[in-house]
Amino acid sequence: MTKYLGSNFKPKTLSRVLKGLISKEQMGNLAEYEVAGVCLDSRAVTDDVLFIAYPGHVADGRNYFKQAVEAGAKAIVAEKEGLEEFVDLEHTSDSDVCLLNYQGIPLVAIKDLIQFSGIIAARFYGNPTRKMTVTGITGTNGKTSCCYLLAQALEFLHYPTLMLSTIGNGNPSALQVTQNTTPDAVTLQRICAEYLQQKNHYMTMEVSSHGLLQGRVNGVEFSVALFTNLSVDHLDYHGDMESYFQAKRQLFLKKDLKAVVINADDEYGCRLLQDSEIKCEKIAYSQRGEDKEIHKGHWITSENTYLSLQGIKADLHTPWGSAKLHSSLLGQFNLSNIMAVAGALGAMLGDSHKWIVALNSANSVPGRMQKFSGTGKPTIVVDYAHTPDALEKALEALRAHCSEGEVWAVFGCGGDRDNSKRPIMGKVAESHADKVIITDDNPRTEERESIVEMIRKGMANQETPYISSRLEAIKYALENAGPKDMILVAGKGHEDYQVIGTEKIHYSDLESVAELMEVTE
Repeated sequence: MTKYLGSNFKPKTLSRVLKGLISKEQMGNLAEYEVAGVCLDSRAVTDDVLFIAYPGHVADGRNYFKQAVEAGAKAIVAEKEGLEEFVDLEHTSDSDVCLLNYQGIPLVAIKDLIQFSGIIAARFYGNPTRKMTVTGITGTNGKTSCCYLLAQALEFLHYPTLMLSTIGNGNPSALQVTQNTTPDAVTLQRICAEYLQQKNHYMTMEVSSHGLLQGRVNGVEFSVALFTNLSVDHLDYHGDMESYFQAKRQLFLKKDLKAVVINADDEYGCRLLQDSEIKCEKIAYSQRGEDKEIHKGHWITSENTYLSLQGIKADLHTPWGSAKLHSSLLGQFNLSNIMAVAGALGAMLGDSHKWIVALNSANSVPGRMQKFSGTGKPTIVVDYAHTPDALEKALEALRAHCSEGEVWAVFGCGGDRDNSKRPIMGKVAESHADKVIITDDNPRTEERESIVEMIRKGMANQETPYISSRLEAIKYALENAGPKDMILVAGKGHEDYQVIGTEKIHYSDLESVAELMEVTE
């Protein structure tokens, strides 16, 4: 665990970082206590840090008071609810906040601390997002694509941009791998502050429903919020679709918002457009055209859409002027993503002529409908699709772009995981592709032949070829496909490993395809 002190940032007083959370009377002489950093992980505590402790999904930070003190913590802020299990609360009041002492250092107990940790961190780091133009993107699908497209477009326009997403954090050309879609509240504020110091005054970030409910984005001041769509996902956490939607809705109620950009082709998007509690400017986007019954305000629409091996062409109509779209991206769903990003760019920059070239220049997310082509060769598309729905959408997208050739599918299914989807994916591949090759995904400890057998149960053709090596399967398709054909290599996307047995070995579809094609696009 890397220790972090926050040495690039000046120490702050407790009265500053806890302003509004504890009264001056309660704070007393501790008001001018200075802390040199804020930290959620006791293993990362160093001298003079403020340790924030509350119950998490994996561990309760309050179990680690002793370790934090021994590591040099100067003060502790802890969740008050249930705190009596960890310290003596015999002499405290029933108020939401109280001041205690733990082994000689102040312990401030605050009820519902998880919702305030981001605000505390933001104050320590000088409220960095107050000095940035921040776009938050939420929805079930399309978050990563929209986040990446928008960050690329802003950087094309010479606006250095921090991107926080599933595929990594940082500038879009130099992303660092991350574990969570939305970082924890303290890490998020630290990253923002560090990139602000490097003159990144724009930020695009994916905002997950988990991140919203757990208060991870509290303390972030959003300028624009973008909604892509909502479909069944994460119901093990939320319980039902309405709860899932209400979690997402929280982003659009943030008080600092200047504009929201919402998909009117989605039923939940229509609900947001008609939501009277959303007070800022609403911008609707739709491939179906304007519908004033849904939304009487601004619209982004498209017409004369043309899909080809080269990508998407369309006429965009926006509140900031009409523009010609010429994108290398593939798929009707990516047209929707592009229109969403156009809404964010327009809300921030105005006149479409200022940003259309930048939007047209943006590339697909690595491993998400990523296209490779070469003269006289088939077009290969690498995508992360590893569920029946995702595989179907990816193949439908290729079909729409492949009017003169055949569509190939190269895919497999993981071992030691949900095996009910295997015959379904076999059926989807056979139904939507002209040629199918089954290959290994992550077989793990399961017999590969049994995985293939289950995939074939959903297929009419029981002789569908199986080539174990993904590299050899891709090579076979490339050698046997025509120059007007399109080959979907599905399942791994941006991943750079394969799990065979219990061993995790280096393997990348992107590297394999680039090597075989020699030319990338």
